[in-house]
Amino acid sequence: MTPHSLMPLPPISSSRPSFLKSSLNDENENNDNEEGRRAKDNEAELLKRKAAQYRKEAEKLQLSLGLQKIDALESEIRQFMEKDHPTANGKKKLDEWRQKVEDLVRGTVRNKDDAEGILAGLSSFSARKDTSSSALPPSASTSMQQTSTLEKDILKKEILELEKRLATGDIDQADAKKQLDALNKKVDSLMALASEKLPALSEGEIKSAIAFINSLSMPVRDTLARAAGYDDGYESISNMEEFVANLYRNKDTSMSTLRRLYGGAYSKNLFGGFEIETVETIDSDDDYTVVSLNELIEIATENKSMAMELFPRNFQDAEEDVLPTEADAQTVFQVLDQNTFMASERPLKVNGGYLIRGINKRKSASELLDVVEGKIIKVNPSWKEKFQLNFVEITTDTPTELTELALLITPNSFPPTAPALLNILTTTISIFFSFVYCINTFAGNEVVMQKLKEASEMASVGSYDITWFNSLLVPLLVTLGASQGAHELAHLLVAWANQIKLTPPTILPSQALPYLSFQNRIKTSPKDYNTLFDLAFVGPIAGLTASFLALLYGLQLTTTADSTTAQLLPSLSVDFATRSALGSTLIDLILGGGDGILLQQDGATQIPLHPIAVAGFLGLIINALDLIPIGSTDGGRMSQAIFGRVWHLTFSSLVFLVLFISSFVSDSQGILLGYLFIYSFTQRDMEIPCRNEIDKVELPRAIAALVSWLVAVLILVPLR
Repeated sequence: MTPHSLMPLPPISSSRPSFLKSSLNDENENNDNEEGRRAKDNEAELLKRKAAQYRKEAEKLQLSLGLQKIDALESEIRQFMEKDHPTANGKKKLDEWRQKVEDLVRGTVRNKDDAEGILAGLSSFSARKDTSSSALPPSASTSMQQTSTLEKDILKKEILELEKRLATGDIDQADAKKQLDALNKKVDSLMALASEKLPALSEGEIKSAIAFINSLSMPVRDTLARAAGYDDGYESISNMEEFVANLYRNKDTSMSTLRRLYGGAYSKNLFGGFEIETVETIDSDDDYTVVSLNELIEIATENKSMAMELFPRNFQDAEEDVLPTEADAQTVFQVLDQNTFMASERPLKVNGGYLIRGINKRKSASELLDVVEGKIIKVNPSWKEKFQLNFVEITTDTPTELTELALLITPNSFPPTAPALLNILTTTISIFFSFVYCINTFAGNEVVMQKLKEASEMASVGSYDITWFNSLLVPLLVTLGASQGAHELAHLLVAWANQIKLTPPTILPSQALPYLSFQNRIKTSPKDYNTLFDLAFVGPIAGLTASFLALLYGLQLTTTADSTTAQLLPSLSVDFATRSALGSTLIDLILGGGDGILLQQDGATQIPLHPIAVAGFLGLIINALDLIPIGSTDGGRMSQAIFGRVWHLTFSSLVFLVLFISSFVSDSQGILLGYLFIYSFTQRDMEIPCRNEIDKVELPRAIAALVSWLVAVLILVPLR
């Protein structure tokens, strides 16, 4: 529906109106003085009439522009009515739109009767549908009205001035001609603006514009929003496509206006919320103002982006030749659209790959990845052979938000950065110290030490027998290795089922235990956080189960051992045994009848235990330490899967602080302090990115994690 279908107005001609065509050159000068005077009077009267007609034509132009805006809003109402909106909110919105139409009509049309006639003819008020609507979009009509307001005001003033001068006779023929020519040009320009139709933006141009706008700082975005007519700034924009269209229509905004708007927008976006009092003179040549603003900008931009600091070092320090190039990132960017992922910026190069911030337009993160990867394969079938697409949460620099969504383009494999020789050396040292530790569990048994001394003396003459000792040491080593083997086998089975590649385990040493842990690095990304949780959870649970059973069985063997065997059993000190509330409670329950006998003993007293019981007790502590939710331990992976990277960092930092304080208060054996020391060098980073880090783990897994952490607390909290 055009403005002329709303009200029977004469169309505005795109050419110059006939009354503006000066006929001064067609007049024949008469030598007769009387006829010359009459001719001048007639010409002055003609100019006066033309000026009056000129003003009417300008008012028609203003009315036409106003009606275009009315028609656009009325078209929105009609489209709204074509849908079924029976709710109260729908009716309320319709009433608000109708009120806007009434206000626009009555504000544009001076004659009350004409205004009521226009309202009666609008389809949204008469339930009449017009399928031939061709009204300009709201963005177009609004921008034309804003752009032409100043020119129309100036034009009116000049017309009134010309009428005044004609009425008083304070103008000659030559001046009248010049002014008419000038007014002719201005009317031509104004009419061209009213009828201007800029080329439509393509979908790709709109997407690129949105991406570029969102890559700008907030003050610049606020400036552009206000320049496009959004007085409340960038945050008030609900439709980015319409915003781009408004910017397109207002592309000729003056530089001085932009500078003034930027000064105001920047002062409102400073950290702390204070404003710059001198922003009104930002477009002046005052050096002091410019210097002050630059200094404030430098201060406000000191907070650099920390988007990638939550990802591990081996990811960020990947070799350049395995990282995706800009062309690889563009392969992803070009398949994104409004139905998949609304990118708010172009691919941004970061440590480890490329980042694309934006909004997911699909129902879930997994669906988004499936759809986008399907499009990527069609464009470049070999792309996935080297790279992968991850949907992650990253930290944001904006003070109002903690995280934002982003697509992360990375290699599809993350080899460890530590040298293989270093891992082998660490494992070898750890195995040696584990062997020594297990032998040392017999050090508190005087009978064993005396017999070993005798065997050593006999070795000097070539005859000795220590098979009795090996029969006790081997069960300890085998049981300890079996519990850890169950731990690692569970990891491998889940990794195999989910096509996750792991590095060979590196055994980490400990000064208070046989070893600290077996460390596996993940080389290929898990599908999602559920998969990461399963991979992390099954290992410690399998190890704890095996150790718990070994401890129970070993305690039973201890109670049934004959006197000869009982004299040769390894032992744990009371002080060490009470480092575990759960372990020492089981020992006291089975060996002491649950009478709290351990609490009544001196800390240096040795408790003889069967080797399998010793191995089970040590296995409980080792696997419980692996459940501590910090860094990239198994417990840390579980925490990351439940909370995400940002909150896992907060949670693990709190846990680390508690452990650090506890290591000085109640850790007489140095288990926790040694653990924190080794952890700081080996496992303080978070895990490599999962393919889908948006969907967190399901509730049953979260409950399982909570229960496992409570068990770990019972094992690691001392009994006294």
